Amino acid sequence: MFVKPLLCRDGRDTGLRLMIIILAAFLLLTVAAIVFPASVINWVVTLTIMPIVGLSAVRRLNDVNKSIKLAMVCVVPVGLFGILTYFMAPLGALAGVFLFGLACGGYLAFMPAKSKINYVQGYNGPSMVPVSFAGSVHHRQEPVMKRRVMPVHTMPESTFSSTEITDDEVNFTGSVEPDSFETEKYQLNDDVVQQASSEQTDAHMDHDVDEKMEDDQVRSFSTSSARSNQPLYVDQDALHSGSITELAKSWLNVAKLHQQKLILIGKITAAIVAAGLVVYLVSALISVFSGEATEQTDHADEMINQQQASSRQMIKLPDGFWLVLDGDVLIVRWLGDRGDARRLWHLASAIGDKTCANLEFNDGSRYRPLTVDRLQDSATEARFTPLDKDAIVNNVALKGSFKLCGYEFSLKGSQATLMQNPQFEMILSQ
Repeated sequence: MFVKPLLCRDGRDTGLRLMIIILAAFLLLTVAAIVFPASVINWVVTLTIMPIVGLSAVRRLNDVNKSIKLAMVCVVPVGLFGILTYFMAPLGALAGVFLFGLACGGYLAFMPAKSKINYVQGYNGPSMVPVSFAGSVHHRQEPVMKRRVMPVHTMPESTFSSTEITDDEVNFTGSVEPDSFETEKYQLNDDVVQQASSEQTDAHMDHDVDEKMEDDQVRSFSTSSARSNQPLYVDQDALHSGSITELAKSWLNVAKLHQQKLILIGKITAAIVAAGLVVYLVSALISVFSGEATEQTDHADEMINQQQASSRQMIKLPDGFWLVLDGDVLIVRWLGDRGDARRLWHLASAIGDKTCANLEFNDGSRYRPLTVDRLQDSATEARFTPLDKDAIVNNVALKGSFKLCGYEFSLKGSQATLMQNPQFEMILSQ
């Protein structure tokens, strides 16, 4: 009988019973995950609990006269919690799903019932255990044998009206009183009438007793229904002594007095919690997807930088600067001032630091860079056209020094260094 109410679909559940079933479901899933981590038992427990929670939600929706499709708001969090426990999800995700499930259950639990009925342990339905009410017990009435008496108007006339006496009767009795038969006749009639009256009185009394028993049954049922809405009796002495039962009764009494306010507060709280959980889940999903996009972008940038570095031919000169061949473009690179990455000079617009407008060697020869940029790694790069590439490389190998952007670089030993790189050696040997 304990299992049937849990698997019943046509009954009705109170909100408290629904919340207890949901809490028990989450507790069982948690215990199963702790005792049997990442085991098939987690799936068995999850698939067993989900129908029980769903049927309880259906019965609760029957109680509030709502569509049973809303039962999914209680089933989905329980199933999701079981899946997360199997895959050992983080504690934050489990807590979020748990709170979301409680909020959904609270939303259904605080819906007011459409009609007042009698519940047994929060359940009412075809599988309910019958409860006997006080005064509704029928007492067995023992059968009584009654003598059958013929009605007065149907009895033979000869029995009462005959007054003739035969000679034999006279001889037998010896003497006969003239009024003896009439007296006997009237006495017998009186007895019959009295007996008929007593039978009618007994029938009326039996009918009154039956009506009284029915009235007692109806009165007792109404009294029990009204008693369920009355405050519970609280033993004040036991309450002051710390009784948990009496404390719970006092809380229930307060809840009954403020039932409508508590329902409103519960709905508002459930809505706020549900909205917060939705925002949290949406933000978590956005952060996950944005993190993946950022990782992909960083990976792509790293690949581009690696490709650029692999296509470049770099050689470091003795005075601490580099000559870089990026295809047919020559780049002079050195570590300059620290600061934000920005463009220092642009030949097309002639805007920027005028000291970066020319690369000038010690013999007076000048070459104009296309752009001069300060990079994020605090390095400064000056890019020159392919037309000036060969001339600048030969001057770096043969001249004594050059100036660019306010820096002066010595070229002592640069030729020997350039000859060590095949690309620059090919340029010098042309």
